[in-house]
Amino acid sequence: MPRSIITICGALVFGFLLALASLQFNFPTGWIGALALVTWTVWAWRRWANLEKTTGLEPGAPERNVRFYAVGTALLFGHLIATLAYPDIDFHVGRENYLAIDSWTMLAAMIGVSFAVSKAGNIRDERDETIIAHGTKAGFVSLIAGLVIFSFVMGFLPPSQGKSLTLFMAGNIQIAIVVASLLIKYAAQLIEYAKDTNANSAIGPGE
Repeated sequence: MPRSIITICGALVFGFLLALASLQFNFPTGWIGALALVTWTVWAWRRWANLEKTTGLEPGAPERNVRFYAVGTALLFGHLIATLAYPDIDFHVGRENYLAIDSWTMLAAMIGVSFAVSKAGNIRDERDETIIAHGTKAGFVSLIAGLVIFSFVMGFLPPSQGKSLTLFMAGNIQIAIVVASLLIKYAAQLIEYAKDTNANSAIGPGE
């Protein structure tokens, strides 16, 4: 579990730094994030294959999928947070910055990775279904809470500040809320997988 949390936090910070670097040097950095995601995927896959041969303690296919989605989502969320930190910048495609192009580049890489991962199998048992349902509930609750809070903020925002918030920026804030809820969903699932693994390890084989 600590390894998963560190990886997710690292992906979030990395996405944030990629956006800042793109703004600072006016250079596309999305390909760096895409390459890093693919590289991590290959590395993780080989590591788990080695664990399967040596210890048999590798995560199952459903848990692997959750880990991939969590890392990819954290990368995109970190990049989006950095982008929203500069409300005065128009990050439409073709607006003298690469933020939108970078975001789409990393999203394309995540979609490509997800197809490759899904082909490795995604057979679920009752344990997986229970864990996935728990994570989905956590993500749904966080999504509703985020949208409700955002609605109240928009409704009671002082007119002077409300005028500076464009519809485009408001839309991207809502996208950030959706992405954050997905990240919470995957994090909750990984926590449940870790709890289940620790419980089985405590019981031990043959007990």
